[in-house]
Amino acid sequence: MKKILLSAAFVMAACCGASAQKLSYVPYTDNALMMGGCISENGRYIGGCDTEGRGFIYDTKDGQIKYFVSPNLGTNEATDNDEAQICSVTNEGVGAGYILGQAADFDFATGKYTAIFENAEEENANAKWTTPDGAYQCGVTYDASYKQEPYVYVNGEKADLPTPTDEWLGFETGGFMANYISNDGSLIVGGAIDNYSTYPLIFWVRNRDGKTYSVQTPSKRFFDASYELNQAQPYAWFEGGNVSANGKWIAMNILNKDIESGLKMARFNVDTEEIEILDCPDVNSSTFYYSTGIANDGTVIGYTQDLDTKSRRGVICLAGEKEVKYLSEAYPTITDFLTMDEENLNTACAITPDGRYVTGFGYKPVDENNDYIVTWCLDREEVANSIEGVANSEASKVVASYTTDGKRVNRTKVQRGLVINRLANGKAVKNLKK
Repeated sequence: MKKILLSAAFVMAACCGASAQKLSYVPYTDNALMMGGCISENGRYIGGCDTEGRGFIYDTKDGQIKYFVSPNLGTNEATDNDEAQICSVTNEGVGAGYILGQAADFDFATGKYTAIFENAEEENANAKWTTPDGAYQCGVTYDASYKQEPYVYVNGEKADLPTPTDEWLGFETGGFMANYISNDGSLIVGGAIDNYSTYPLIFWVRNRDGKTYSVQTPSKRFFDASYELNQAQPYAWFEGGNVSANGKWIAMNILNKDIESGLKMARFNVDTEEIEILDCPDVNSSTFYYSTGIANDGTVIGYTQDLDTKSRRGVICLAGEKEVKYLSEAYPTITDFLTMDEENLNTACAITPDGRYVTGFGYKPVDENNDYIVTWCLDREEVANSIEGVANSEASKVVASYTTDGKRVNRTKVQRGLVINRLANGKAVKNLKK
């Protein structure tokens, strides 16, 4: 089956070269283990890590990649603290993340990293998010027991964020996280570290003085933290997945008290505090959905994961819609997404504020026994323009249809399965009938 799908992908790449260019890759021939997790607002820089503990930033304009590596990596002295990861990246190619157990800035221009905090008290820390201009950062510090405390970093000055008491929240906590921040620094999204690792949503809003923040606790109203789930709150899981750059939306992961219904993606309107739970196909108690990013218009991305097999498929829900679709379904001309689904790893990790670029990682087969973990970047604007141009043209008429093993069929009689349609203009498109 794998070889058949790959053959179909190669056929389509040859027939519709323009469509193939809509999905690009961070160069992977020298590193088959790359997991891109963030992209700059302007779409130029992609950051992440590899499975060997190295951080990287890739410049899509110049086609260059730079690695950030602990000097201890690969030696007998190496520990988990030597792992590096870029969690977000500015428009100038400066990443925020961690290395050597420290929060650090990673500069693509110089290829060097710099610890954000110099004193020993704040040595163990993680910079989770930075704004496109680098003016704001947020993250966590760790005490000796590895309890996490949230902070915001504004123009080189650190401030601890206020946190609610367990008595106020109504459940026991072991620290708090600040994970994402809006472009103007007015909204910071994070969570409480609860006993069940569901990380109930909390967020901070900037006060009128322009410097300090107040904590908001929607989890107090929405999250039932009891083991028996017998409290008044409606949700057993109420986690923040990201925040839009304009501060209007929070992407969420929500589980009703009916556990069998499965974890679903949702949108949270910050102004109205209204929650819109999205329609997730095939969700159940063993197949969960996780949101990872949200654009300014409310377009949400993420992935679905089978808890038994650990397989993942990238997903997207467009602004103004409630239906979550697999990337392979939303962009059928990009056959690599279908191949990644079949290989059981495709994860959408980040989306630019304008919704144009989406980046993530997945398996890319190199032979029948081996897969690369590759970082991809989807240009949604070019895909939309290409599809619109074909749809409005006489050249979009289907002139022949084939199965994935190359047999010609009557497409009107195919009940279900994958069909490759050849158009009058010579291009080929995939049609998946369910």
